[in-house]
Amino acid sequence: MAGYPEVGEPIQNSPFEEPTRYWYIREGEQPQLVEGRRRPAIVFAPREQKKPWQTDERLLRPSKQYPTGFELALVNLIRERVAEWQKQGYPGTTRTTLELMQWWRREGREKRLFFAQLEAATSVIFLKEARADFLQGVSIPRDEPSDDRKEKDGYTGFERYACKMATGSGKTTVMGMLAAWSILNKVNNRSDGRFSDTVLVVCPNVTIRQRLAELDPLLEEASIYRTRDLVPAHLMPLLSQGKVIVTNWHVFEPQGTQTDGVSSKVVKAGKEVRVKETINIGSKTTTAHGKRYLSLKDYELQVANGMLTVLPDGEARDKDGSLKRVKVESTRYVESDTALINRVIGREVGGKQNLLVLNDEAHHAYRIKREEPDEEEEDEFGEQEEADEFFQEATVWIDGLDKLHKQRGINFCVDLSATPYFLGRVGQESNKPFPWVVSDFGLIDAIESGLVKIPQLAVRDTTGEEIPGYLNIWQWILEKKLTPAERGGKKGSPKPS
Repeated sequence: MAGYPEVGEPIQNSPFEEPTRYWYIREGEQPQLVEGRRRPAIVFAPREQKKPWQTDERLLRPSKQYPTGFELALVNLIRERVAEWQKQGYPGTTRTTLELMQWWRREGREKRLFFAQLEAATSVIFLKEARADFLQGVSIPRDEPSDDRKEKDGYTGFERYACKMATGSGKTTVMGMLAAWSILNKVNNRSDGRFSDTVLVVCPNVTIRQRLAELDPLLEEASIYRTRDLVPAHLMPLLSQGKVIVTNWHVFEPQGTQTDGVSSKVVKAGKEVRVKETINIGSKTTTAHGKRYLSLKDYELQVANGMLTVLPDGEARDKDGSLKRVKVESTRYVESDTALINRVIGREVGGKQNLLVLNDEAHHAYRIKREEPDEEEEDEFGEQEEADEFFQEATVWIDGLDKLHKQRGINFCVDLSATPYFLGRVGQESNKPFPWVVSDFGLIDAIESGLVKIPQLAVRDTTGEEIPGYLNIWQWILEKKLTPAERGGKKGSPKPS
């Protein structure tokens, strides 16, 4: 089909070596196989982007090679410096780091590491340990809270490095490599502030948390450090002196001090906060799947007692007039920041300071200023409940890290994600990559290296139409298969499920 040429042999590289060939693809042209690695690192603005990104030329610049793409200028600079640093034998690194580098890359290794994993971990290590001349001109923007949060809450910015890695390229192994590197260096030199012997891994849900449990050094031979051969056996006793805590972002939600029973009085202890939220009216009072439910009786009782204030036009009703959900504001008394952090990590590590933080699926964790919810927001996120969930997750996660940094100190934070972008409606930043992205091994690189499944487009079907339905099945369903009633009217926002 015109505009969608077929690539006969997508896999051109070994997953264990730096890519040496790539497919140069432009719409309407035949693919060309080009020698060398795809350079420079490129991201593309989404088609629906209405305004061009406001770019900082040090971080992101328009691509000459790809007219609709943007060069990750910082990533390209770091790639060049890291390559030279490796050629010279990693000048500036500790003996511990050098031993790990040699272990990961040694000849005859049975469990070889993917190039994508080595590149991500090495880029972060380079930024912390390379000799000063290699780092000249390499400036990573800090993740800074708003001026209001700095003044009101005493928060300060902290260092973040983002590793952009395609799904399936092995982010968990990179976390293991960085945890081992940090802990072993700290144990071998307690006075070196560049390293931490306490690592906090934050992830989106219970399923991922269970999968990441292998990052605990106390599992010894069952840990990722041995199953993936990340640490020599003789270093495992030293590694076990460190601590790796794996948790969900949900633990950063401040716990309330309300007494038993939803209709009872609120204990005015702790920190007072004003909270806006959407409450679902259900058969019983509970919290499920991250959503808050109140029975109608409890809802009316809390409004009458002044515990909830209904926002203007905040009530949503079913066709029969029954109250479905309501937007409210309430005063809560929640644990202090100190109490929260002690709850999250205190029992595990006591008063430890200067933590290394690893964010898994880090596209959920960034600062976002939410204006009043509106119809445009519902168009983007679907149901208002889903919009509330999106903004709650982003806010709770990053607020929790701010509190951690204030109470204990974040040495630095590493974000791992296939899509480290500002998602959603965040003004000029919308859909733009995080400015602290320091390495990039994207989806096309992963396909060409045989790391992920090869996508295929349907170029024809039995209808004989020029554009087959399965080329964009959801758009096809929206346009041709849904009745007005199924769409939910003109302003309906049907979901793929």
